[in-house]
Amino acid sequence: MEQTDKSDLTTLSKSQKKVIRGWCFYDWANSAFATSAAVAILPYYFVELFEASFGTSSQIGSFSITGSSIWALGVALSTAVVAVSSPILGIIADKTPIKKRLLWIYTIIGSSFTVLSFFSSYIQDPWAWLMLCFFIANIGFAGGCVFYNAFLPHLAPRQYMDEISSRGFAYGYLGGGLLLAIHLIAILMYSDTEYTDLVTRLCIASVGVWWFGWSLWTFKTVPEPLLKKISAMNIAQHTAMAIRELKGTVQELFKFRIIVLYLIAYFLFNDGIQTVLSIAGAFAADTLGVSLLFNMITILLIQFIAAPGAIIFGKIAKAKTTKNALIASLILWCIVITFGVGIAPLEPQQPSDYDYVIRYEESIQTYKLDTLPDLSSSESDKSWVSLHTALIKENTISTKNLNLLINEIDSPNESSFSLLVEGGTLDGTSVIGPQHPSHLGDGLIDWWPSTLRNLVWGPLGISSDIQWLLMGVVVGLIMGGSQALARSIFAYIIPISMSGQFFGFFGLVSRVSAVFGPMLYLFVTGIFDTRVAVFAIFLIIFIGTFVLKFVNVNEGRELAQQEDLERLS
Repeated sequence: MEQTDKSDLTTLSKSQKKVIRGWCFYDWANSAFATSAAVAILPYYFVELFEASFGTSSQIGSFSITGSSIWALGVALSTAVVAVSSPILGIIADKTPIKKRLLWIYTIIGSSFTVLSFFSSYIQDPWAWLMLCFFIANIGFAGGCVFYNAFLPHLAPRQYMDEISSRGFAYGYLGGGLLLAIHLIAILMYSDTEYTDLVTRLCIASVGVWWFGWSLWTFKTVPEPLLKKISAMNIAQHTAMAIRELKGTVQELFKFRIIVLYLIAYFLFNDGIQTVLSIAGAFAADTLGVSLLFNMITILLIQFIAAPGAIIFGKIAKAKTTKNALIASLILWCIVITFGVGIAPLEPQQPSDYDYVIRYEESIQTYKLDTLPDLSSSESDKSWVSLHTALIKENTISTKNLNLLINEIDSPNESSFSLLVEGGTLDGTSVIGPQHPSHLGDGLIDWWPSTLRNLVWGPLGISSDIQWLLMGVVVGLIMGGSQALARSIFAYIIPISMSGQFFGFFGLVSRVSAVFGPMLYLFVTGIFDTRVAVFAIFLIIFIGTFVLKFVNVNEGRELAQQEDLERLS
């Protein structure tokens, strides 16, 4: 059974606490990218830009392409770059003191291209520019995380790893949450105004400024980890040496079968978690019809729940062992995703639920629009805007044009709007477009959200926004614990003297899994639909949790300590 002999951070010296706090503040800095940019705003904004150019979805033969699937492709390809490079850079960082320099380079790259995404609206194809900036910025984020994590075993003795790792994530959730709250206020203030797009892009750009600014604290307070032996080779020689040693390191990995088994489990469950987090915003936008503001509110709530959640799971780990606490969090992930697949927008019932509410005005003997959709966003394509403008004049519409509008919404032309008529000869007429979020279709597992809507969401009157929010509350509780404990278990079972190369492989596994998951999402979406794709992610987490049960953390820690004694003797 895994030991729980962990000490409190209050027993450390003042200088050690300062270094740990400085390390935690890098999480405070870069988590703004993981929250405001990569989850809350950027994917939603990208889906809008993509749909403005290509509509709700595009077909390549029988393969369906959506905004969220292209976003998943961008996530996959950018993390693939880090996956390939991190093991080589990790080996070099164990031979020469460059961990801090590499972290600095990735930070500059990531924060700079986050700022450059501001200029998307000045480019002919704004969706392409936004994807390019995200692609490079995500390389900076993912690469920085590899070497930020590599500092963890050098901060304090092993028994402090759970608490330090959890504290780092807690700082990140609070920092990312604070900036997201500022963004939410700004977007709320300028929602449905001519400045909406400008403010959205300013919010994205501010993430890069926040990331770079707060990371300066880390670079000032956290020293480069000491190395017992420092190689005198130049960069070219180091690179050639690293490539030669990479094969030997892979072979050496198999001396530590516990590490290999853990990396297999980690590959699977981390793949699922990271994919869910990376595509959640896009899935909410193009499948569930969740608004940008409500998505931001949900992500904000998750951030502030995740901070204490990380600390709570750290305490559970101290009482019940790290592995058991991690398994509990992964089981909860499986439950959350099951209900996430079952989120179902309710069919319009009240007049306020419809996009168009058209009322007959007796005094002027014509129909007036009480409610109409916001057509300033790319939620609708140019052809629909042209049709809307042609049929509706000064907020009124003739009976003839109203019939044309009804027929257009009800036709198989991919309309996503709903309409209700009150009064006149068309009193009570209502239509819902075939692409309206409430249409579940006949997909492989659409029976599940349909069942939940009939038995739970509908009778209780719980809208898709509230369903999304409720799921976010549970995600907040478990997200920090699963991420922090997964990192601290790895720090327990690796030799400290090989932290760079092992965390390089940890980064490799993390990034390859982050490539595999989004590509799986893209592939399954193309063949089936987005709900089936999310269910495929559930299966990956479930299998990873099962493999984790066979990882003996105590044995891994003992082997790592023996390796350190041999290398340092």
